[in-house]
Amino acid sequence: MSHSDRNALLADFSATGRNHPYLAFTLNSLCNLDCVFCKPRCMPDYGHKDRPLGADGYAAIAREAAAWKVTKAHCSGGEPTLRRDILEVIAALAGGLGTGSSVGMTTHGNLRRGLTVEQLAGAGLTYLNVSLHSLDRGRSAKIMGGGDPDQARDTVNAALSLQLKVKINCVVQRSYLHDALHVAHLAKDLPVAVRLIELQNIGPASAIFDTEFISEAEVRPHAQQWLDDAGQVSRADLGVRSPGKYLRPEGWAGSIGFISNSSCATCSDANRIKITPSGVARPCILHNRDIALKPHLADGTLNEAFAHLFRAMLDRNNNPAWQGFHYVDYDLRWDRMERPFGAPVMLPVLSAGSCSSRTGLGEAP
Repeated sequence: MSHSDRNALLADFSATGRNHPYLAFTLNSLCNLDCVFCKPRCMPDYGHKDRPLGADGYAAIAREAAAWKVTKAHCSGGEPTLRRDILEVIAALAGGLGTGSSVGMTTHGNLRRGLTVEQLAGAGLTYLNVSLHSLDRGRSAKIMGGGDPDQARDTVNAALSLQLKVKINCVVQRSYLHDALHVAHLAKDLPVAVRLIELQNIGPASAIFDTEFISEAEVRPHAQQWLDDAGQVSRADLGVRSPGKYLRPEGWAGSIGFISNSSCATCSDANRIKITPSGVARPCILHNRDIALKPHLADGTLNEAFAHLFRAMLDRNNNPAWQGFHYVDYDLRWDRMERPFGAPVMLPVLSAGSCSSRTGLGEAP
């Protein structure tokens, strides 16, 4: 693809008014915890078959992405810090995207022995999302299958001390609603964005969805004493592009966000290019336009792959699979597992909801 053709395609994308895409890498499928809505260690019928990209591959993808004006990469898993080469991967993405880029990570915050936030920041990490669903050790262990919320909070504090932007992800369950509210209250004293995330009817969470799902509309009255005098925080101030509305209560250092992809499904501004550990890129969760990047890495034709991805994103509005709903955060982890013959594919189930209170919608980083 010539420079002029690339610029023309970028102009077509810009004309849609969408946020520019960013790269969302799933670095691995494995995790050393066992969250009830994820359960990577308790799925005997599934076999993890990661054949991950190496640092050189990530660097090449990031360099090509930079030519397409992409300035952000986000890393998740599994638990990405379990990769022994995680520092090399972060450095490869930061170096490939170039000066002024943003490189982030989602982690449960219980970093493996020998790995520190200082090392991650030194490699080029600019922000950190920490999954924290309860501040009580016992209740947290029931939700996450292990781990220590105090260690996760230490990770948050270390990141803040290094001037990293920090978000705390808390999946809200009906049985643990008050735990989620206690997590949200951390934003009173800490300059963090706590995101209260609706449970989604996907993967292992389907087994608990009917009993544990609680919508944003049900959660809000329990936090009303904080929200009555809260002002809305712009996404520019937070440095995020997200489907949530972020509110900062009077006198709080941080903010509370609601990520409500079950009760308010939309992709009016979806802008993630998801990439599996083995290098398969997906520009749309429900539109089957996946493309394997490894052959293009080998052939030096990543420019053609990115042209395919941008064209696919332009085609999103013509995707009949949406059926009137326009967003679901379908975790590529379930795509990366080899299922036994005849096993059903677990697909997301969307529910309708009122979106009248939503503004600035898009995918959650």
